[in-house]
Amino acid sequence: MKTRTPIIPSTYSIVMDYKPYSMEWSRKRYLAEAIQQYFESGASTVTIVDDIVDVLEQNANQYRSRADKIQEVLNSIKTY
Repeated sequence: MKTRTPIIPSTYSIVMDYKPYSMEWSRKRYLAEAIQQYFESGASTVTIVDDIVDVLEQNANQYRSRADKIQEVLNSIKTY
């Protein structure tokens, strides 16, 4: 059941659509807080977009590396 409760006490009231302290609520809360920090620090839109792209590229590289290692193991298993 989703509830709507504010998560960040500030001039920008952010309302949550998830049960408090659920995984979804926490994830959205952390994202909202990070976005708020960008606005409070006066970060440019270029900085915000660049940071998002950097994080996503870093994650993609990590998953790609992990997938490559798994594929190596699969290939080794198939050769036995």
